[in-house]
Amino acid sequence: MSQTVRLPAVAGLFYDGGARELRAEVEGYLASATAPRLPAAAWRALLLPHAGHVYSGGICGAGVGAVELPSTVLLIGPNHHGEGAGVALSDARSWRTPLGDAPVAPALVEELLAAEPLLRLDGRAHRREHSLEVIVPFLQAARPDVSMAFLSLGEPDLDACLRVGRAVARAVTRLEAGGGRVALVVSSDLNHYLPREKNREQDDRALEALLGGDPVELFERVLLRERISMCGVLAATALLEALRGLPATRPRLVAQGDSGDAFGDTSRVVGYAAVIWETAFNTGEREN
Repeated sequence: MSQTVRLPAVAGLFYDGGARELRAEVEGYLASATAPRLPAAAWRALLLPHAGHVYSGGICGAGVGAVELPSTVLLIGPNHHGEGAGVALSDARSWRTPLGDAPVAPALVEELLAAEPLLRLDGRAHRREHSLEVIVPFLQAARPDVSMAFLSLGEPDLDACLRVGRAVARAVTRLEAGGGRVALVVSSDLNHYLPREKNREQDDRALEALLGGDPVELFERVLLRERISMCGVLAATALLEALRGLPATRPRLVAQGDSGDAFGDTSRVVGYAAVIWETAFNTGEREN
């Protein structure tokens, strides 16, 4: 890992650039979440949206605010700009937001690199990318001492997504064998730029596949058969494969909406959702 700090790319654009204003904004979104919060051991993963906070902040806050964060989080998201490696871990030692510097978890990064040769350190893939950055202030506000690893996926290749997912499961298993807990957070919006009713149909089709838990079905339905413009489908595919290699979970849709909720224009919306994968003991199921 380098000694550099990854500087914010979209502060003042996707979210407030002032520390006081941003903290008040994020804490307001978190406070609106339904109580009680799940303990860190009672959940494994979250899917959260990554639009400007004015559009998707309420959905993101509903997801993060519904849980207690462990000390270590792996953030996985899309590469919208196509820069850098197709599978890229941030090489920075910390990520800066107006709320301060969020440290990178070096042990998690090292385990991920050791688990799969596809994964490589590449700061270029993260330099201008907003999909992980806009979520970081929520995690900082929810747990100020959180450390993170940042993984970008931009290669629309099913085998690569599955290999990354299996590597994530191996890395998390090894780290947790020494104690502690690692949460997985995937960044993805849902369908883009259709009238609300038609957009919601596409959103629901993507969510049906996501909640079904089959990574191949999600990838093929969204990208190949139905052409749903879910921008984080690669990260979500990797997540579903990772969950297959970890103790059993069950997904729960926490919140759903679209960009029209912000200002009322429903003619051309982007869909958002927050999904939690709860651990089996929390849902009453027995792990096999």
